[in-house]
Amino acid sequence: MPDTILLNEVKKTFGNHTVLNGVSLQVDKSVAYGLVGLNGAGKTTLLRLMLGILKTDSGTIAINGFNPWNHKVDFYTRLGVVLDHDGFWGNLTIKENLKIFSAAKKLTWSETEKYITQFWSDTVIATADKKVKHLSRGQRVQCSLCRAFLGWPDVLLLDEPAVALDMTAYAHFRMIVKNAKERGAALIISSHQLDTIDDLCDRVGNLSSGILDDLQCGNRGHVRWLLFTSAICDCLPLLSECGCTNINSSNGRWDFLVNNPQTTIPAIVEKMVRCQYPVFEIRPETTGFSDTIRSIYTKQN
Repeated sequence: MPDTILLNEVKKTFGNHTVLNGVSLQVDKSVAYGLVGLNGAGKTTLLRLMLGILKTDSGTIAINGFNPWNHKVDFYTRLGVVLDHDGFWGNLTIKENLKIFSAAKKLTWSETEKYITQFWSDTVIATADKKVKHLSRGQRVQCSLCRAFLGWPDVLLLDEPAVALDMTAYAHFRMIVKNAKERGAALIISSHQLDTIDDLCDRVGNLSSGILDDLQCGNRGHVRWLLFTSAICDCLPLLSECGCTNINSSNGRWDFLVNNPQTTIPAIVEKMVRCQYPVFEIRPETTGFSDTIRSIYTKQN
C-alpha cells in the first residue's frame, strides 16, 4: 500500500527566486498535518504542486501513489480540495453545483443526497435554495468544505478551511475532520489561524526560506506536570519518592518532571490520599503548536 502523501526533495523556483528548496514530507492515513509559514513562504505553491497545478523543478511527489502532474482522473476522484477560489458557479444553486461535482467524483446524486442529509442537514447546504452568488463568505466556505469531503476522499488538501466560519460552522467542520480521520483520510491543513492548527492537527510543519521543518510541542509529548493542592501541604518528599525531578512549588502549585507518567501519576495520587492532602488538579503542562509557532515567528521578525 503506497504512502498516502509522500514528497521527496521537492524544489520549485520562479525566475531567480527559490520558493521550495528540497521539501520532503510523509503524511500517513488518519493524520492531519498542519502547514504554517509567513505570507509568501510558499504554502500555496506547495499545495498547487500536490494538486498538479504546478510542476516541480526537481524531486518527486506521490499522492496515493499518483504523480499529480500526470493528471489522472482516478487521482482527482479520491482527492478533496479547498483553495482560495472556491470554483463554484455563482448563477447556479448550491445543489446544482454539487450535482456537477458529484458527477466529477463518479458519485450518484442519491449517494450525494445521503451524504448531505447525514452530515450537512443543519446547514445552508441542505436548507437553502439560493444561488451561490447570494451566499455570505462563511456560507461559501461551508459549501467548499462540503464538496471537499464529498465521497470521503483518501487525501484532503485544505487552504485556510476555517476562515470566515462562525462558532457553529467551525464545530461542524471539526466534526467532519474527525470523521474523515476515522475513515483513514490524510489531511494537510494550511492556515494562519493558529488555534485551528492547535485544535485539528496531529503534526505541524513550518515552511520558511524554502525549507519545511516539523515542529515539536508539549501537548504531543508532555514533559512537565502540574499538581494543585492546599498551600499548607508539603509535597516535596512524596514527589521525590515517586521519582519526580526538577520540582518547584508556589502557593499550592507544584510542577515537576516525570519519566513514566502512566505509573508515576497514579502513585502520586495514592500517596496524596494517604497523607490526606487534597488533590485539586493534576495534569500535564500543555504547550500547543501555536506557542512554538509564535516563538519562531518572533525570532524571524
